Amino acid sequence: MSADNPTGRTTIIRSGAGHTATIEQRDPGGEIVLEQHGADHAAVSVQSGTGDRLVVRQSGAGAAADVAQTGACNDTELSQAGGANRATVSQSGSGNRVVIRQGPASERRP
Repeated sequence: MSADNPTGRTTIIRSGAGHTATIEQRDPGGEIVLEQHGADHAAVSVQSGTGDRLVVRQSGAGAAADVAQTGACNDTELSQAGGANRATVSQSGSGNRVVIRQGPASERRP
């Protein structure tokens, strides 16, 4: 799946099978929520602009996430449980905040 949303706010929730997602959002207002549960996960997300906020939740298999946000308020929450966790996060400018949780599948999802 690939999405480009210049008007802000994207929510994707998927369960099962060979996930992958590429989201590029040029922000006006920002916010991306991506949940992938139960198989081969992967996610790349790029957001440029002002409001920023990104939430990625992956559980139960392959996992991987690359996140890049540029400008203004920033905020990232990344949760990976179970499997081959991996994360790369890069934020620039202003508010910044990153929370990363990685661990075995037995941990509770936030």
